[in-house]
Amino acid sequence: MMAFYRVLIIVSCLLIAKSSHKPTEPPLNPCNDFYDYVCAKDTRSITNLSFTSMDQELEIKMPDEYNATEIVNNGTTVPLDKLVKLTKVMKWCTEIEVLFTGIFTMDYFGDLFSNKKMVHSARYTAVRTRLREINNTMVNIYYNALHANIEILEQMDIPITQRNEFFHWMFDTVKNNTLLEIENSGLSQKAKTKLRKGIVASKSFFAFYDSNNITAFKEAKLAYETEYYRLQSLLSLEDLMNPIAEKILRLGAIDASIAVLEKHIPFYDIRFLFQAIVANPTNDAFQYLNSNHITVITRNDLRQPEKAMADTLFVTSHEMMHHLYPYGLSVETRSISEEAWSCASREVKMMGNTDRVKPDFGWFQGDIAHEDVVNIIAMRMVMKMAANKSINHKQLKEALETVVGGLCKQSDRKNKPIPHHHPLEISLNTAVRQYPLFSSLYGCRAGERMFAKPEEFCKPLGDNVTVAEYEVKGNVKDVGGFFKDLMNTSKSLNFTYGIL
Repeated sequence: MMAFYRVLIIVSCLLIAKSSHKPTEPPLNPCNDFYDYVCAKDTRSITNLSFTSMDQELEIKMPDEYNATEIVNNGTTVPLDKLVKLTKVMKWCTEIEVLFTGIFTMDYFGDLFSNKKMVHSARYTAVRTRLREINNTMVNIYYNALHANIEILEQMDIPITQRNEFFHWMFDTVKNNTLLEIENSGLSQKAKTKLRKGIVASKSFFAFYDSNNITAFKEAKLAYETEYYRLQSLLSLEDLMNPIAEKILRLGAIDASIAVLEKHIPFYDIRFLFQAIVANPTNDAFQYLNSNHITVITRNDLRQPEKAMADTLFVTSHEMMHHLYPYGLSVETRSISEEAWSCASREVKMMGNTDRVKPDFGWFQGDIAHEDVVNIIAMRMVMKMAANKSINHKQLKEALETVVGGLCKQSDRKNKPIPHHHPLEISLNTAVRQYPLFSSLYGCRAGERMFAKPEEFCKPLGDNVTVAEYEVKGNVKDVGGFFKDLMNTSKSLNFTYGIL
């Protein structure tokens, strides 16, 4: 199983208020490098939130409410191998490895589909082997996330809400447009039915705007700390000295904490909830267990809400399109998916090899080109939505620049590697070059880097590109730009961005 989509993961350096680095001579020709053309003009000040570093090895705080006498047991101890159910240890090991490696292992003990079950001693051997591969930073990631979520929420000045109606209205809009893309495609009826079912059932969690009651996170943190010390009190001194004891204690305390959050946020599988809590502070977005996680606030300048909105809309669209690539591959014709993969690979490789700043040696990976395919179809869908709200090409150009402008990195090095993705700048340039109206909007000509002939357009759904579908559809005067229109909708739904 693919772990979860890490599209457009905007690394921790984005939390710096303003990077002093700017290209010395940024190319201003959109037909040579659209990303630099837009981002050289980026004036955002990324939200400067301060919170616990996710790679710290925090000492577990002893709760004030915890009675110190309870730590001293009556002489009865529990062996380390029986302190926590081994399946629970392996479950959280797996979720943590999903975060760090992108690999999901369901069959913890190798006997899931076998009639011959491992005996306890063999299972414990498997646990010890697994724990040796996980460092202390990894097992501490959940506790760090609880700290970070609390600290961020304390800095945010937004109403407590269980569900942000505006963002979910927008999510439903994206879902409906995704369904329309599939319905109008040349995919088989069987494929359409299967894909439609998954998309209709899809949920979304907007970090810090959904289920953002800080009290719940404080209760979850307290539950973790209390359980940690309760478990510790049950171990003998000899077991406490075991090198893996601390890892088992920290993994073993997660269940009690997640149970608290599950009561406050009952809408998701607890594995997705775990991933979402850890990802909230890390500028991440992903799709996992048919649910979408979108971090909204920690990578945006909230004084420029249109760019923040464009970022959120594009990333949400990207996540929805993962229903097709890679999750929908089993129902698509193999020739369609292979051609889409090949085309995206060719395009992104060309973009990387011709960039003025060369990616790291060995940067191209064909097996992750599905992320570039999804960027291409997400860009096309978002721009179709913009065309429906624009009355001329000038507004359409503004929409495209707003989308990319909301995704600009403010890091100190161009084309910085991103886990499980090709460099952001290269992938976005690929998506823009593949937007069918791009060359005509900016007057690009053959020979320029961003120019693409119609026969070079990728076909993610197997269909020939119909340029007319992307033309301006709005016929109402003063309809405004797409994102301005969205902002007006947000006001009508009584949604306001927090001010930090």
